Amino acid sequence: MKDLLVRIKKSAATGEDLILAVIVDSSGSTPRGPGAMMLIGKEGRLWGTIGGAVPEHLAIEEGKKLIHEKRSVLRTYILHPNDIADIGAQCGGEISVFLFFLNSAESATAALMDAGIAGFSAPDPCWLAFSLDGEALGILDKQGIIAWLGEKPAELSSLTAPRPGRQVQGGKQWFSQPLVPDGFVYIFGGGHVAQELAPLLCHLDFRCAIFDDREEFTRSELFPDECQVIRGDFENIGASLRLTTKDYAVVVTRGHVFDFHAEAFALRSPASYIGVIGSMTKQRFVRQRLEKAGFSAEELDAPRIHAPIGVNIQSKTPAEVAVSIAGELILTRAKLAAAQAAELRKRDGAGTGV
Repeated sequence: MKDLLVRIKKSAATGEDLILAVIVDSSGSTPRGPGAMMLIGKEGRLWGTIGGAVPEHLAIEEGKKLIHEKRSVLRTYILHPNDIADIGAQCGGEISVFLFFLNSAESATAALMDAGIAGFSAPDPCWLAFSLDGEALGILDKQGIIAWLGEKPAELSSLTAPRPGRQVQGGKQWFSQPLVPDGFVYIFGGGHVAQELAPLLCHLDFRCAIFDDREEFTRSELFPDECQVIRGDFENIGASLRLTTKDYAVVVTRGHVFDFHAEAFALRSPASYIGVIGSMTKQRFVRQRLEKAGFSAEELDAPRIHAPIGVNIQSKTPAEVAVSIAGELILTRAKLAAAQAAELRKRDGAGTGV
């Protein structure tokens, strides 16, 4: 997502108008859901995808026309045989795509993108929001508006939902989605696996922080710019950071003792995910130390514990291990988001008497 903002900023600086295509609604079976984005220039697709195939081709072609016309539009693509707008798709669902015209002549566009980019190193999550008439676009967090173009919404809390979605305020339709996600992946150990994993996770829109006690493995040039790099003491990690229910702990240190300290710290936290690298022999050694430290079998076998870490893809190299860890984190993030959305629906239903 950061790449998208950087691309828009560069285009604004060069005077290049763009179309930002965003899926704002979907139903049935579709390749991508709400929040999927694609950037279109006058020559075609520049970044991202809304699912490929015929709908994406149609959106690209219309986007190129809208750039010349300097306007935005909402389109629905029916992905199954029908008599209304049969485009030859067979997925079985429908998607509504908003094609938002980004005017390079608007001087505040670059500043708005800067605000979004800055969010990737900020402690709190932020959202992208826009009106479905193409007249308003902005960045906000739970404290309020960070940067805005056009008419501001009357009420902000509905635009900071955990998942992408449409809202109606005073007859005007809005769409918002998390731009910078809540929570961090804290990677304990800055060695080879961390150096492969951090850029991959940043590309996947995770926010990362690296923790190590060695100067040579906490050099900022080893990791992407948006990563936080923390040098601290493994025996006193709490002096340097705190983990919340939104956070993930990835333990890939250089040895048994450091694994023990990192895992013990994570176990005492409310982190939603704790993954630990290592062989079964190493796992047994660390577990024995954790048990002696007072951790129960229930705590050590809880669903949030993933040891050994990662999806089993028979990974060997640091790069392959990074892919396996990233896969497990993607799945965990999706499950947490679904559970949070279900809880919000349940709460909303209880509040309305449903």
